[in-house]
Amino acid sequence: MLKPMKDMNSQRNSILYPTTQKLLEPEISNLQKLGSDDLLSYTQKLAASERKIYAAVIEALEEIERRKLYLAKGYSSLFLFCTEVLRYSAGAAQRRIESMRLIKNFPMAQKTEVKVKLQRGNLSLSHLSRVSKALRSLPPQSCHEKMKLLSQVENTTQRECERKLIEAGVPGIKKREDFRAVSESSYRLSVTVDEETKELLEKFMGLTAHQNPWASREKALKIALKLALQEVEKRKFGVRGKKKGAESRNMMTSKAEVRRPARKKKASEVVSATEALSPADSKEVVVQPKSNRSRHIPRSVRAEVWERDGGACVFVEPDSGRACGSSFGLEWDHVWEFSRGGDSSASNLRLLCRRHNNGRQRWERESSID
Repeated sequence: MLKPMKDMNSQRNSILYPTTQKLLEPEISNLQKLGSDDLLSYTQKLAASERKIYAAVIEALEEIERRKLYLAKGYSSLFLFCTEVLRYSAGAAQRRIESMRLIKNFPMAQKTEVKVKLQRGNLSLSHLSRVSKALRSLPPQSCHEKMKLLSQVENTTQRECERKLIEAGVPGIKKREDFRAVSESSYRLSVTVDEETKELLEKFMGLTAHQNPWASREKALKIALKLALQEVEKRKFGVRGKKKGAESRNMMTSKAEVRRPARKKKASEVVSATEALSPADSKEVVVQPKSNRSRHIPRSVRAEVWERDGGACVFVEPDSGRACGSSFGLEWDHVWEFSRGGDSSASNLRLLCRRHNNGRQRWERESSID
């Protein structure tokens, strides 16, 4: 007699991704009543179940990235999706993403082999993440060479793993410079610079000595960034210098991007091109003859769009109303495509981050399906 399809699917899922329901039978308050051997055995089973979940999460993240589902949900990167939706810490999210990207292009046999080793504990997410970082400093490697490198770091500690990678010819992995909070309003950033950068900083500090009489490198960096930001905004977006005392719209973060709080837009707010021009209203757009159109966007139009969109990606997830808000890699996007007759007016332009712009057709399709 054939089993119902639902029961067969449930059985299959329980084999591939076993739940921890049976493992969690003892209540927390009863753990103290377990004997030493039983407690150790119970904890080992929990750890084994956790490793199986790691492999399942990596597989799920691979499919999410393939479909670029995070874009349709208003996130400019898989990293932001992992930290803000899946609630991983920055380090945990990075390890899972790097592990996934290391093996996603492996043939099925090798991919399964790595996942089995991950489930057994021969390899960890830290191993996969470190090998993934190490490969960036090497010429392109074949799957066989990557598997060989992974086999060399099996069952090693963090220090042993680094030593094995160095022995395999991998240059020392440089730690990513990042901001570390030292108080409520100050951060520490440690960077390594070359001789040219050192000389440029010293020369700049000399030229701005009246503004920075105590030769503070911290203040010199702030002055340089403000000047550079004004120049880039003026050149790229047509934004003129702000009045004295006005706060800059651009805030530096450890991830080099700004995100606004998720919220629904009020009707009284100035609309962006996304809202001003919906597909239903597209027939009202004036399609200009090719001879009169140009891809050039006048500075005044760029400044108007920048001001209206707040210097950030205006993609909004339709269900939650969450705005992407990223200021990283902003690009001009024609709501009504230029190739279809759309012009370069402010009403037909909007700011999108590079990923939402590049994945426009995909996230528009995903949004319409939802």
